[in-house]
Amino acid sequence: MKAQAALEFLMTYGWAILIVIAVVAALYAMGIFRLPGGGVAGPCSPCFPPGSDIAYVAHNSTHVLLRVGPNTVRYAGTDYTTGQIFAYAHGCGDTWPCSLTVNYSLIVDDTEMPKTASATLNRP
Repeated sequence: MKAQAALEFLMTYGWAILIVIAVVAALYAMGIFRLPGGGVAGPCSPCFPPGSDIAYVAHNSTHVLLRVGPNTVRYAGTDYTTGQIFAYAHGCGDTWPCSLTVNYSLIVDDTEMPKTASATLNRP
């Protein structure tokens, strides 16, 4: 009895179920269900943590632009103060996503402390 009821249901509503499946497949193929940015988590993930000495601004295939946080940062022998932006050569080439480690020094009260920050860059 249950098998007959199931078969009657499929015979009655089978075409409707197939149409719904075809519509959902067509919408998926058109990209309706994709996240903004092509489904990529963002330009970097994780970006540098909040409150860190440097923050992500942008990147291209050779460099990443970093903004200095609340303290002075020394990179490649140059001091950068709060809000300044400097370019860091990441060397990713054609390898994406790319792991990035930035080595710099934090300057606080004329004391220099070596620091490291890491992020993963996605294709620009």
